[in-house]
Amino acid sequence: MNPFEDIESNVRYYCRRWPAVFSTAHGSTIVDENGTEYLDFFAGAGALSYGHNNPILVDVAIEHLRAGKLLHSLDTFTVEKRRFLEAMQRYVLEPRRLDMVIQTVGPTGATAVEAALQLAQRITGHRAVVGFAGGYHGMTYRAASISASMGGRQTSAHLKDFVELPFVAHVTESDLELLDQTLRSTVDGQRIGAVIIEPTQGEGGARPFDPAYLRAIRERCSELDIIVIADEVQAGVGRTGPFFSFEGSALDPDIVCVSKSISGLGLPMALNLVRRSLDTWNPGEFSGTFRGNNLAFATSATMLETYWADSNLEKGTEQRGLTVRAALEEMSSQFGQGRFVVRGNGLLCGLDVGDTQLAADIAQGAFDRKLIVETCGAGDTTVKLLPAIVIDEDQLAEGLTRLGDAVAQTRSPR
Repeated sequence: MNPFEDIESNVRYYCRRWPAVFSTAHGSTIVDENGTEYLDFFAGAGALSYGHNNPILVDVAIEHLRAGKLLHSLDTFTVEKRRFLEAMQRYVLEPRRLDMVIQTVGPTGATAVEAALQLAQRITGHRAVVGFAGGYHGMTYRAASISASMGGRQTSAHLKDFVELPFVAHVTESDLELLDQTLRSTVDGQRIGAVIIEPTQGEGGARPFDPAYLRAIRERCSELDIIVIADEVQAGVGRTGPFFSFEGSALDPDIVCVSKSISGLGLPMALNLVRRSLDTWNPGEFSGTFRGNNLAFATSATMLETYWADSNLEKGTEQRGLTVRAALEEMSSQFGQGRFVVRGNGLLCGLDVGDTQLAADIAQGAFDRKLIVETCGAGDTTVKLLPAIVIDEDQLAEGLTRLGDAVAQTRSPR
C-alpha cells in the first residue's frame, strides 16, 4: 500500500510537483529518505525565511520543551508572550514609528486576513472590499473570496461584495482615476470599507506595486475613511529586504497581516498589527484556540533579537536579491528571446517566461537537478524563487546555476 496514494486526499498539491519523500532538513538543504540532497528555493512558501531548523532557534525550542514551559496558552499572560511583545516593540514598531498594537489571531495568515476584514467592517460599518488582480490572501472562505490569484488551484469561494482592480507596476492617470472611482462606488449595495493589498505580490507573480500607487491608495482611503490592510504574510518579515515590503512607499497601512516566517522556525503563528486608534475590539470579540503558541513566541523573540537588532540582515537580503536578479536577467537575455520578464524585490523574485508549460518544464528541470522552485502568477507562467534570506552565498550561487541549466535545457523553441 502507498499511503500517499491510497489514504491522502486528492487535494494534495506540492507533492505532485516534487515526488520525493523528504526526511530531514538544515538551512537551505532538504534530504529525502534515500539521502538525496535538494537545494530549497521554496522555503515552505516563505514560512522558512530563516532556514530549515535554524540552530539558534532550535536551541530555544528545545530548551523551552525541556523546561516544561507552556505551549498552549490562548491569550493569557505568559513570560514568552511578554518577551515577544517587547521584541516587536523594540525591533519592529519603534524603528518604523508605527503606533500599533499587536493582535494574536491564530495559526495562519488567512486567520489574520479574516480578523482584519472583520475589524475594518466593524470600524467603517461597510462590508465591501477592494482587492487587486493577482492578490492571494488565504484559503478560509472570505479570504479566498477576495483572492484573485489561485494559479491552477481553483476555489469555489466567491462573494458579491468584492471588487478587483488591476495590478499596477507603473501608475498612470487612468489607474488613479479608476482607483478613485472604485473607492467612491458601491458594490452590491455596500460602500467600500477596506482595501487589501500585498505591496509585493507573492502568488500573483513576485510583483511589486508602484510605490506612487501605494501612496495614492493611502491618500484616497484617508479622504474616504476606508481602512487600508497590508497583507505582508509572504513578503514580510524581511523577505524583500526591509521588515515590511511596504516600507518607503507611504502606504502607511491601518492593519498589517503577518504570518509565515514570523516565528522564525516555521511554527504556526499569525498576528495583526493594528493602528492604536482603531483597536476598537471588545474583549473576546475575535477569538481562537491556537492564538497563544508560546513556543512560537519564544523563537520569534529570539529571531527578532538576533537578526533585527541592526541592519546587517536587511542589507544582506538586498545584496542577495541583486545577485538573483542579475542571474535571472542573464537567463532572460540568453534564453528569453525578449519574452522573459524578471520581477520582484529582495529574495522574492520571479522569472515570467510567458508560457505555462515552459514554466512547469523549467520547475521540473530544476527538480531533476535537485533544486526546488515553484511556479506562480496568472497561468502559472512565473518561476518563483524564495530562498532563505539567510542562505549561504555559495548555495545561492549553486542554486542559480542549477536553475540556469534547467532554463537552458527547457527553453522554448518558439
